[in-house]
Amino acid sequence: MPAPNARCVAKPAGGPMALVGQALYDVADPVHPRLLCQVSNTVTHLYTGDTFQYIRRSGDTGTEVVLHSIGSGNESVVAGWPIKLLETPFGKVGAWTTEGNAAATAVQATDPAGNQMIQILLFSQPSTKMLYEFFEPLTDCICRFGLATPVLAFSPDGQYLVAGWPIGKGASGLRVFKVADGTSLATFDVSYDFAMWDRTGHRLYVSGRDAGPAHSWTPEDGWSVLAGAGAWPYFTGLSPDGSQVAYTAYLDPANSADIRVYVYDLTSHTTRSLTDQMRSEVIFVKNRWVWYLEEAKCESPGTSTCPPWGTQPTGKVFVMDLTTGVETPVVFAAGESPTSLQSGWGPAEFWPNS
Repeated sequence: MPAPNARCVAKPAGGPMALVGQALYDVADPVHPRLLCQVSNTVTHLYTGDTFQYIRRSGDTGTEVVLHSIGSGNESVVAGWPIKLLETPFGKVGAWTTEGNAAATAVQATDPAGNQMIQILLFSQPSTKMLYEFFEPLTDCICRFGLATPVLAFSPDGQYLVAGWPIGKGASGLRVFKVADGTSLATFDVSYDFAMWDRTGHRLYVSGRDAGPAHSWTPEDGWSVLAGAGAWPYFTGLSPDGSQVAYTAYLDPANSADIRVYVYDLTSHTTRSLTDQMRSEVIFVKNRWVWYLEEAKCESPGTSTCPPWGTQPTGKVFVMDLTTGVETPVVFAAGESPTSLQSGWGPAEFWPNS
């Protein structure tokens, strides 16, 4: 596979950053963001205001973590494990704890009957163990957002791991494990195909495209419904301070004709539609501020220029200050938009986290 690559520019210290897809932006002014770095062929996590971590192969079966300085370009290897995180049946969805003492990955296997399986492996210093395995799902889907993506993530405190891919016939539900000893603590219904951790501690938020309201789970309190919440089906992500959830959904889940963007407030337990216009793929880029895509109907659904569901993004990105509800186009410098960079899109990582 191509080697990981990071292209960065000098950055004044202390400003807020958002990692959107594989592009890192200075978002001190979220209406006029400034591109800092573009990273490719790897998985990246922000570390400090001047550094990020990324992973690369080490030999044939290992992985190492590289700490990259944005300002100087200097790099150093800070951790490594005897498992592969990049080339897996989960794609580039490897997970590791900040200090590098634990990592998790998915590997392909075959059971005694010849069925294709996926095994979830946990490396917890100093050994590796298989947590569980499930049938490898079929992954074809002619749909706007594709099938639900694999889930593999450590809680911020490093004590728990959520893993799974509950899609297809014979699906197995998402599961939570205790990192210290690999104990299985919870298995969720297969209709819940999405999970994300709170910004701190180990509260897990769980939702699904075909499920009821979103729920939360902790090992202390178990499973509880989130008052005032619906399902969070697409592009679900937390604000940097963990107080709000942004997501995309259709007005009618059974009909993909009209799409909207929403924010759920975890304190007031209220859900808010951000605009009555067609918008999609909303993400937080800093507290109070979201980016999202303009969506428009197109002619001749099912052709090369118009997907079967009849709508698509126009290429314009909007920003909204949630305190005012004012929508404004995002102004990227020439060649620095995610579309121009082909750097991907999705819920962001932040520095700082509040």
